[in-house]
Amino acid sequence: MAQIKKPEVREAILKAAFELFTTQGYNATTMTKIARTANMTVANLYVYFDSKLLLFYEIYRPWLIEQLNTLRDSVKKQRTPRTKLRRIFIGVWSDIPSKDGFFANSMIEALSVAPAGVEKPGNLLEFAETFIGELILECLPEERKARIDHRLLTHVIWMAFDGFAINRRINDVRDINGIADLFADLLLVPGK
Repeated sequence: MAQIKKPEVREAILKAAFELFTTQGYNATTMTKIARTANMTVANLYVYFDSKLLLFYEIYRPWLIEQLNTLRDSVKKQRTPRTKLRRIFIGVWSDIPSKDGFFANSMIEALSVAPAGVEKPGNLLEFAETFIGELILECLPEERKARIDHRLLTHVIWMAFDGFAINRRINDVRDINGIADLFADLLLVPGK
């Protein structure tokens, strides 16, 4: 007989997992710890989530979408294309990686230990790249939009996100303002 899944149990699992992922990271968080924190058995936890990776994605996806929406709102408050672009780069390479106990770093951990060939649930990378690409395009003058392949650009920006996320966690912050200035200037300087 199939067990009936209860919304309150699912929420307890998500809350416990988020707490553990943000305080201990992905690798140190086990399904046993999640079950214990959610006051249930590991067997019951597996009724709700087939794997730690699927559970992690269930938390990470809405978290990242919320961070991106917050970034978009802060970009809209900026007055010039340059300050908007700087805000995007600082948001992607500093603010988001620093949020919630460096939670973004747990994604890197999760993917680094996933079995070879395991596909990522959903296409969060494509979503994030498209989101950032649209933000960038909104900041650029028409003549620059035509000269930049925003899909390739946002792929590079998002791949750099991983490196910045790791560095933020280990407090290697470099000059994020200088880097944001550099990229904003590169995008706004007219091509020849």
